Amino acid sequence: MKQRISVFVAAIALLLAGCEAITGSDDTARQVNVGHSLGTATIYGIPQRIVAMGTQWLDAAQVLQIQPVGYVDDVAIATGHPAPWEPALPNSKPIDINGDIVAQVRDLHPDLILTPSFGGNKDLYDRLHDIAPTLANLRNSQLDSWESEVDGLGKILDKQGQAQSQIANLNGRIQAAADRNPGLKDKTFVAAAIDTPTELAMITDANSGTTELFTRLGLKIPENLIQEGGPTGRIPLPLDKLPDFSTDLLVVFGTPELQNVLTALPAYANLPSVQRGSILFPDNNVRLGLDLLSPGSIPYVLDRLQSTLANAAK
Repeated sequence: MKQRISVFVAAIALLLAGCEAITGSDDTARQVNVGHSLGTATIYGIPQRIVAMGTQWLDAAQVLQIQPVGYVDDVAIATGHPAPWEPALPNSKPIDINGDIVAQVRDLHPDLILTPSFGGNKDLYDRLHDIAPTLANLRNSQLDSWESEVDGLGKILDKQGQAQSQIANLNGRIQAAADRNPGLKDKTFVAAAIDTPTELAMITDANSGTTELFTRLGLKIPENLIQEGGPTGRIPLPLDKLPDFSTDLLVVFGTPELQNVLTALPAYANLPSVQRGSILFPDNNVRLGLDLLSPGSIPYVLDRLQSTLANAAK
């Protein structure tokens, strides 16, 4: 799972870290200072030509009715097809991450660049920042909070009311799913990524999109796994140890071939999640929608989790 996302993360980098000090009474005098992990970006006026690098920023822009002049779609990179929740973008130019990213961005003449985590690539950040104000990490993790991105971008674009309305609407959808399945409260879950036919990693990172969504639906990762995962948020294990983890809901990321290795294990059928029908093998779209939790992916993923959640809630 992380290997595919890292293709993009290694090619580009950095997120938003917090908005402050909005001054001015009209568009030309308006100034927003944005603090982030690599410094401060100052945005004058209201940006009109935005480059959104990554699915989370792309969706944050679109939910505020902004069509970027250029974009990177992580799902398209991983699958070869646009994210199924993305609308058509006829007036936006996709950025080829295998090409000269800086040159492509420069040719778009942006006045704001929104970027994902570059793993601290200061050189790339500096080169983009020379083109236009560029936002870096919002928090010290690979993925950002979709709420923070929508809120921060709303402040930059002077669309705070619209941003808060969209955040409330999406949170309402998550709460509605929880309300339909009250039995989820305090049930246990964990996500596991099968990396090879013999190895897997339990994912306990509180900042992962998967953890965030299932936690807000009322489920929780067993405390002993959180402690074992520690600051890395991952527990490497032999694949045949997965049936030892008897959570009420289990999410398994991996190719169909690797999933077949798991289901062939003698103890697989005894898993509580298998017996109650609450084991989830997400396809690539759902997997990336969970990984890159965003305003666009949340409704898409929730629709496809309905039966799994209902079975786990029993």
